[in-house]
Amino acid sequence: MNRLRLVIPVFNDWASFRRLLEELEKVAATLPFQIFVTAIDDGSTDDHLAPLHDLPAFTHLAGAEIVHLSVNVGHQRAIAIGLCVAAHDQQINPGQFDAVLIMDADGEDPPSAIATLTQGIGPRQDFCVVAQRRKRVETFQFKFFYFLYKLFFQLVTGKTIGFGNFCILSAGYVRRLVMVSDLWNNLPAAVLRSRLPIQTVTIDRGRRYAGKSKMNFTSLVVHGFSGISVYADTIFVRLLILASALIVIGFVCFFVLLTLRIFVPSHATPGWATTIIFGLSIIILQLVVTALSSLLMLLNNRVQRLVIPKLDYVPYVRDRERLFGRGFDRAV
Repeated sequence: MNRLRLVIPVFNDWASFRRLLEELEKVAATLPFQIFVTAIDDGSTDDHLAPLHDLPAFTHLAGAEIVHLSVNVGHQRAIAIGLCVAAHDQQINPGQFDAVLIMDADGEDPPSAIATLTQGIGPRQDFCVVAQRRKRVETFQFKFFYFLYKLFFQLVTGKTIGFGNFCILSAGYVRRLVMVSDLWNNLPAAVLRSRLPIQTVTIDRGRRYAGKSKMNFTSLVVHGFSGISVYADTIFVRLLILASALIVIGFVCFFVLLTLRIFVPSHATPGWATTIIFGLSIIILQLVVTALSSLLMLLNNRVQRLVIPKLDYVPYVRDRERLFGRGFDRAV
């Protein structure tokens, strides 16, 4: 690998982004490949010019640019757009980079870990290396709810998700991933869904450069359900199977109840059969409705027009601004 492109979503955190560029400059001096930085401005409302107007001279980074989005689309969709921009540039100028690395701008994805992510690639042309966190600095509350999220994700999807956005993808896998509609909702789940061969590297989470995380509890819940939504069809099928099994159990209980009521009426409290039959009827009716709803939603999803990031990202890109160094083709 000779050329690595970084995709970094940023929302109002330009002071951290400046610090990240300085750290990347130091790391780039120790790496055997060139690095170009693409920041995705996710509809920021803070001015980026003040923190970035007096950047020092960078001699080891190949360059940096900012892709400004017209509106705030959220962290995951900003990443998807960044990958689409990279794939588009690669299509216009084949071979301009060998891989794309996705990381956050706040310092929690430490630049020093880039060497760890890339050291196991070797001569392979296609690869997907993800960072699995070994040590976290978040609060106990965050760790607890993140554990519940992973547990619930495995329960409803049958898949285990143990990594986040910090990963590196070969150029070929980037071109493949941007055609996957699930990328629009959640990068890690889309990587799992696309069945890319994944190599895991254990990396400690770094500390934030400045400020507080923009991710509040509501955002975390939405992020979690966005990942789960990627497996909506799997969840619908599982729900349909569960509802069908419970319907069968309900009918079995119903006939056992009638048998007891008819053949052994003397060993029961008066009115018990009517009460239980009424309750079972309501439960069976609800399960039938649930099963039919799941089936209809599953069929409806298969005929809907899906968002394909590679085809639908262009209206969100307002402009591209080169910060320094050698830039890629500016066409969008």
